[in-house]
Amino acid sequence: MTMGNKYSSVLGCGRTVLGASAVLVAGLLLAGCTSEPIADGSQNSDPVATATVPAPGGGTVDDVVVAEEDQPVPAAAAVETPLDRPAELDDGMVIAVTEAERVETKAETPGEIAGPAVAVRLKITNGTDSTVDLSSVMVSLTGADGAFGQPTTSAPAAPFSGEIAAGGDAVGTYVFGIPAEQRDDLSITVEYVAGAPVALFVGEI
Repeated sequence: MTMGNKYSSVLGCGRTVLGASAVLVAGLLLAGCTSEPIADGSQNSDPVATATVPAPGGGTVDDVVVAEEDQPVPAAAAVETPLDRPAELDDGMVIAVTEAERVETKAETPGEIAGPAVAVRLKITNGTDSTVDLSSVMVSLTGADGAFGQPTTSAPAAPFSGEIAAGGDAVGTYVFGIPAEQRDDLSITVEYVAGAPVALFVGEI
């Protein structure tokens, strides 16, 4: 073998070693790129077991929750009394029909109809120890055959308003349009405030 051939053989062996080394390094780099990273601060890649905790008050996400202020006010029991006698309520309030008469109304506001009606004059006495607001008094009237009286502002209507002090009293007048043949036997309900006992007066006029 000549000197030139030896030199060429050595160079060839060198290239072979360098090539194998390069392949090995590349393989190690690829292996490093494909390994899954470990999350910061965690030494365990297993999922953490969780438990479903029920809501303190029970129920599901499909339940509808009604706000307390939106809850309907339960209807109070009615205290029935003859038309000509006062109704003494359990809370100390006293309601009386001082007059109920047949009247003929005139159409004084748009939508009202002139015709036969009943005017009911009421007196409320505050037998409690507190001032009572009368701005939300509700009065209704039903005729002989169950016909509902239509509230009207025609004279002599003068609804309750303002407040009534403890021990004081107030009067108010309500007018209801109703067919003439329905005015004999009446039922009148009075609720001085929502949720309070209801006075129910029944009788003929």
